[in-house]
Amino acid sequence: MDAFLQERRAMVEEALAAILPSPAESPAGFAEAMAHAVQSGGKRLRPVFCLACAEAAGGSASDALNAACAIELLHTYTLVHDDLPCMDNDTLRRGKPTVWAAYGEALAVLCGDALQALAFETAAATGDIALVRELARAAGPAGVIAGQVEDIRYDGHPSREVLDYVFRHKTGDLFRCACRMGAISARAAKEALAAITAFAEHFGLAFQIEDDLLDAAQSKEDAKPELSCLDLMSAEAARDWCRSETEAAVAALATPCLVSGAAQALTTLARSLISRTV
Repeated sequence: MDAFLQERRAMVEEALAAILPSPAESPAGFAEAMAHAVQSGGKRLRPVFCLACAEAAGGSASDALNAACAIELLHTYTLVHDDLPCMDNDTLRRGKPTVWAAYGEALAVLCGDALQALAFETAAATGDIALVRELARAAGPAGVIAGQVEDIRYDGHPSREVLDYVFRHKTGDLFRCACRMGAISARAAKEALAAITAFAEHFGLAFQIEDDLLDAAQSKEDAKPELSCLDLMSAEAARDWCRSETEAAVAALATPCLVSGAAQALTTLARSLISRTV
């Protein structure tokens, strides 16, 4: 699994470096701000899932490389805007200054805008309108943005309906998009696309539940309140929910319409991420 991840992350890193604008062709500091956002040491989970789903659907990782970069650029834009003072007001991400903290709030807004546009340019470069449509659905008013809107309304007393909505859209939709874009890039059959979609929907929920459990274990007394499943349930109940969603995700992959070796790699990856410590 380590070799599997390392190889695919390296593919994504190289491709992203080629996509980002050159400092020589950009206003002073702007290309550097975009590179700061994209090359900040992220795990590249969404693009790795995109590549792995292409392989599970019968294609190759290279088939989905543009799609993988597009989803990572879109994800990075959401993080840049999430960190802004008007949102989470975070000054550090992955141990480094956030874009607004390093380059100023105005440039961070423009950096996020540019990354979103670059994500769609990268998807459109494939010539496949289905990929562009998939990305737009995940990014738009019924996707990540909808989840963010509901999240910023958090008042410390969420309902289960609100919690599920935020988890499915703010977190789940990008995993769903990444996996479906991988399958679409591989020209997946209808049955294979349906299996990968079901996997992604369940995994996205499990991933966010595990994030909440990790945040609770590492939280500081002065940390700002954030929407969490632990506002509504015990840690034990959350772990049970996480296990249930993980097993449902894995079960969706147990179908002859997927390439067995690649599906097994997805299974191993999903289970390892739900047992992570960071």
